[in-house]
Amino acid sequence: MKTFLAALPSVRPPFLLLAPICVGFSASIASYQEAPFNSFHFILAIIGALLAAVSVNTLNEYQDHQSGLDLNTSKTPFNGGSGLLGKSPELASTVLHISIVSAVIMFIIGCYFSYVIGNKIVIIGVIGLAVISLYTKWLNKLPSICLISPGLGFGVLIVLGSYYVITGTLSILVWHLSLIPFLLINNLLLMNQYPDIDADKAAGRNHIVIKYGVNLANIIYLFTSILTLLTIISLYLVYQLPMLFLTALIPASLTLFAFKGLIAHRERIGTKPKYMVMNVIAANVTPIIISLTLM
Repeated sequence: MKTFLAALPSVRPPFLLLAPICVGFSASIASYQEAPFNSFHFILAIIGALLAAVSVNTLNEYQDHQSGLDLNTSKTPFNGGSGLLGKSPELASTVLHISIVSAVIMFIIGCYFSYVIGNKIVIIGVIGLAVISLYTKWLNKLPSICLISPGLGFGVLIVLGSYYVITGTLSILVWHLSLIPFLLINNLLLMNQYPDIDADKAAGRNHIVIKYGVNLANIIYLFTSILTLLTIISLYLVYQLPMLFLTALIPASLTLFAFKGLIAHRERIGTKPKYMVMNVIAANVTPIIISLTLM
């Protein structure tokens, strides 16, 4: 038990919040559509989403330690891992076990959902497990795939999967609304890669910032930010959503403030945490605001 407790920082608790936020996002859409709502499945969805986040965080921590990347990153509250295994390498096996056990329990929950609801959840689950297991060692070497993997895992798969297990169906609205967290979460991880360019390159990673440089990465970040705002406005108009839905533009627009920091400080953005904080707020608060307006 002492070893387990000592390894808990590798879970990176502050980074787990996004998982239940995305499940709540799905639940709010179901509530807005007055779809059938299974409360037990809602709770299981939250547990499954949290386990997915725990699994990917701890696996990333373990593999970064194994590659030596963990020792070379300039750590901030937003990137570079927890630093736990650099200080206590003897905990590496425990961290790996946490990742595996989390994935196994998540798989069992997925099997239950497949049995009682249908096989569509299997497709979502298999893609999710692939993103978790392949992200650190393989997907980080494929710039375009690496760019969209975070948003795909949290913004699309968790949102769609949660909605499906809560309601027993899928709708066009949930597909379209999932684009908002998809875009914001992609930007969240994109900015977090800036401070680690040299360390990531040395470890064999090849994400967008390494492959194409900071200038193009800045353009991608700005394009994604603007596309997020246009998506919110478009969905409001197309689906005639409540007027309060547009209040989501306020936190989402914080990415434009974060972009100002990227232009000014580039790979040194990690030394200016206020810009990274704005990026985190945009990704977390925007779906919360949308959830509140739909419920």
